[in-house]
Amino acid sequence: MLRSLAVVAAIAVVASAAALKVDTIGALTESSVAEPVRSALDAKGLKVIGETGKAICEVWFRKEVPTAKREVPGAMFAQIPEGTLVGVIHFAEAAQDFRGQKIKEGFYTMRYALILEDGNHQGVSATKDFVLLCPVSQDKDPTVTMTPEQTIKLSRTAAGSAHPSPWSMVPVSDSKTLPKAIKNEQEHVILELNVNTKSGPMAIGLIVVGKTEG
Repeated sequence: MLRSLAVVAAIAVVASAAALKVDTIGALTESSVAEPVRSALDAKGLKVIGETGKAICEVWFRKEVPTAKREVPGAMFAQIPEGTLVGVIHFAEAAQDFRGQKIKEGFYTMRYALILEDGNHQGVSATKDFVLLCPVSQDKDPTVTMTPEQTIKLSRTAAGSAHPSPWSMVPVSDSKTLPKAIKNEQEHVILELNVNTKSGPMAIGLIVVGKTEG
């Protein structure tokens, strides 16, 4: 009898664990985000919901992400110029970036960056593509393409440390069923979606939970 109850309890625990989910949400109306930035974003955002049923983050990407013909060895999204604003992300609670740094709850802009080619970053990531979070209070012009140095400096403010706040971009597992959220072998939670660009849809994965082991 006790064994039967234990089996039933185990089944109940498994059944109560919700799957990762992505919901569509409305336009970003947060007043702390500059109006020009809000106007550059898509009218619909995405909410990533974790296995506990709590929201991990909300994300709004640009209506059209600027691109250019460019190839960088080892990079998958190098068509996006470095320093380009790609969207805004919101955390209702404190989060942790790909470096393991604590990020306060709130709204942040996301700007595209490539990992630095130096000894401090070898083995940190299998990919070179990232977005760096920047404080919305200091990032108000979506038409500006920042230099890598400018983006890093601004992102350090968001991280509150000497290092910027990186969030890894990765290829999608399956481009036929987007948007969705998945877990990979490293237990990273990845938001997979299509973003609109001047050259057409671009399928990207953004790690929203998980950090480098490098």
